[in-house]
Amino acid sequence: MEHKVPNYNALSSLLDRLAIENIKLSHFENALEHDDPTPDRRAELEAKAAGQRDMIEILKRDTAALMHEALRAGEYRYIAEGRTFE
Repeated sequence: MEHKVPNYNALSSLLDRLAIENIKLSHFENALEHDDPTPDRRAELEAKAAGQRDMIEILKRDTAALMHEALRAGEYRYIAEGRTFE
């Protein structure tokens, strides 16, 4: 298994991004359901929600692929990140 880089392609980074993108989707869906948007705003929110769903599917796929890779390899390798401040 290739080394993973924190804040780029590590499992924690994928899971963090997946959570953030789901929060964004929730915001758009909530606005559609509760804000009584104008037709133009509704179209904008629907387009944003659709984009979020696409992004979430890609992140889910990439997360599952990384987990399968780690399970097949029997290891999970990452580069330890040095901290600037302690």
